[in-house]
Amino acid sequence: MRGGPFGTIMVIIETDQRQKTPELGACRLRRAICCMNIRKLTAADIPFGVRLTAQNHWNQLESDWRRQLDLEPEGCFLAERSGLPIGTACCCVFDDVAWINLVLVDKAQRGQGVGSALLRYVVKYLEARGVASIRLDATPLGQPIYEKFGFLGDFTLTRFEGTLPAAFQEAPGVEAMTRADLAAVCRLDEAVTKTRREKLLRLLVQAYPEAARKFAPDGELKGYSLARPGSHAWQLGPIQGSPQAGRLLLLDAARCFAEQKVHLDVPADHAQAVALAQAFGLRPQRPFLRMSRGRRGQENLALFLSSFGPEKG
Repeated sequence: MRGGPFGTIMVIIETDQRQKTPELGACRLRRAICCMNIRKLTAADIPFGVRLTAQNHWNQLESDWRRQLDLEPEGCFLAERSGLPIGTACCCVFDDVAWINLVLVDKAQRGQGVGSALLRYVVKYLEARGVASIRLDATPLGQPIYEKFGFLGDFTLTRFEGTLPAAFQEAPGVEAMTRADLAAVCRLDEAVTKTRREKLLRLLVQAYPEAARKFAPDGELKGYSLARPGSHAWQLGPIQGSPQAGRLLLLDAARCFAEQKVHLDVPADHAQAVALAQAFGLRPQRPFLRMSRGRRGQENLALFLSSFGPEKG
């Protein structure tokens, strides 16, 4: 790969297609040259991003792309060829921890090194910023690619999906979160994730206050839950808290989103969260492998019931 920041990137790819040379009767590996430009992604590019997520049957809405730009406007990138967009890659920096997300390539442009070039670009951007830990959630298809870039597996999450039942038992003690609770929520979130995600949590609470719930008996926060809509389902998470809080918050979420399709991304080894997801009638859709490059992640999985989703942990 050649070129500087926001300049022309040249990718040389050795394809698996072999050409036969008549004079020798031998095969040689054909080399294809792919040139692209990588620049900052802007609000004007959001319709392209939405089209890419739809191509991949991902759950993000236009609002998710706008939130990403609000969180990290300098960390969103777009690849283009001949003036036409062909792929995206974004990141979000929380102090010395960063999350890579929305690495997407137009279906007609796949297999030409576009995704790898974008990923390499984002990693170099984060290294230049001195980020100590770069993280992402990988699908089984993407895992081998990320491993080539030095990412190592931390733990597995399972995405459960389905339509919640019409009625579920009450969750005593769970109530609406207020803005006054946000400081305590951020402290709990940092204790669980070892990441300062205040800017993300504030945006979620502001955007979907009706989905912000807490369990705080005697005024002491023991757990919280957030949710956001998607193109296919509501994403329930993050949900964090003690075993008692986690159980009640998940029951409350099942009641609040009764008869609606939901996604729930839970650590595969969190027996309580897995059992409740199954009790709600949700089924495993696919796994994600949480991966780190640099300093390894150290979530407190005993208090971690459901993630934000693959974009930001």
